[in-house]
Amino acid sequence: MADGAGPIISGKGGRTAARIRQAALELFSRLGFERTTMGEIAAAAGVSQPTLHYHFADKAQLWREAMLELGAVIAEEERLLGAAADAGPLAQLRMAMRLFLQISWKHPALGRIVALEGMAGGERLDWLVDNLIGARNRRLVGLARGAIAAGDLKPFPPEQLVVTLQTAGAGLVNMTPLMAANFGVDTARADQRQAHEQLILDALLGGLIISRQQDKSGGQP
Repeated sequence: MADGAGPIISGKGGRTAARIRQAALELFSRLGFERTTMGEIAAAAGVSQPTLHYHFADKAQLWREAMLELGAVIAEEERLLGAAADAGPLAQLRMAMRLFLQISWKHPALGRIVALEGMAGGERLDWLVDNLIGARNRRLVGLARGAIAAGDLKPFPPEQLVVTLQTAGAGLVNMTPLMAANFGVDTARADQRQAHEQLILDALLGGLIISRQQDKSGGQP
């Protein structure tokens, strides 16, 4: 249980608490922590404020518990990546990046939260690193380092790859209204999402992958 979390309530109370967490996650991801009020969360969840405070003592506790809803998302990503554990470093990195992008579409709140708190910094970001995204990011950095050590990728700061991937993954997801208003593009379409996924992978890795021909010629194309 997270620090400061309330008791786990089963049955009807558990379903109510889950509905509150989901409503809170959506509002926190769109408005940020400071601009989201407990009254707005109660209204979005369809409960009274006394009911809300029965389940969650304050906004900070609710924020933490709402973030933990995303823990299962990352755990599923880790499980799927485990299936490629015997592949080479570059193949594992490519798969991890693809899963990252797919999850960005499936669970847009995750990318929005990371973007908001990543810019703000402070205690909430520290909590996210310790409890949600830190291990995931370090795993991606490790895969990138492995691909560099294997001679598959040009030397570059692997931490920057992770941050760039996060920014790119959440960018089009967050700009869905702009894509519709400006270009008439429906990003809910599978072909649009697949095109975005391939664009990011090609753009991020295309200039970094070392071909065997380059390797033999001392880096000359």
